[in-house]
Amino acid sequence: MTNLDGIEFEMVMPKSVVLIPPKQPVAKTQVQFGIQIINNTADPRNFLLFTARPEFIQANKQKIPHSGPHVNTAASPELSDFKLLMPGESVTFLVEGYFEWFKSELKFAFIGKDATHWWYGNFELGTYSINVIYENSYPTWEQASWGDGIISLMPMRKQPKNNYLTPETIKIEDVWVGKIFTSPLEFRLIQ
Repeated sequence: MTNLDGIEFEMVMPKSVVLIPPKQPVAKTQVQFGIQIINNTADPRNFLLFTARPEFIQANKQKIPHSGPHVNTAASPELSDFKLLMPGESVTFLVEGYFEWFKSELKFAFIGKDATHWWYGNFELGTYSINVIYENSYPTWEQASWGDGIISLMPMRKQPKNNYLTPETIKIEDVWVGKIFTSPLEFRLIQ
C-alpha cells in the first residue's frame, strides 16, 4: 500500500494465477488489475479514474521491457471517469489487458482508456510482480463543446477567455494531482 498525504493507493488484481493462452493466432488470456483509492483525509477529494497502466517485474527484480505509448487516436475523460470520495470512502478502478502470443513470444497487450497502446514481453512461465502507475496532472477539468456535437472534458489551463465554453459548462475542481507507483503484487503464469 502506498500512502500519500492521507490518500491510500493499493494494487488490486482479482486473480493471482494466470493461465497462458494456447499458441493459436487469436487465443488471448484476459487479465484485470487496478488500484483501490481510499480517502483518509478530512476533506472530500475528486479522482480521475482514467489513466493507469501496469509495470511488470521479473522474479530477479528486473523490469519487463515494454514499448509504448503508441497513440492512434485521442480520448478524453467523460464525466463518469471522475469520482468524488468523501472522507473514509474508497473506490476501486479496474482496467484490463491480455496475454497473447506474438510470433514466438508471450506478450501482454494493454490499451488504456486514454487510447494509448502498450506492449510488454517476453514472458515465460513463472512468478512476476505487477504494480500500477496512476497519475493526473490537472487539478481542474471543464467541459468543452467542439461545435460538432461532441462534448468532452479537458484540463483547465490558464488562458484567455475561451469562446468554446457554454454557459452551462461543467467544471470539476480539486481533482487529486500526482503520480504514484503502487506496491507490487505477485502473480504466477502457469500453463
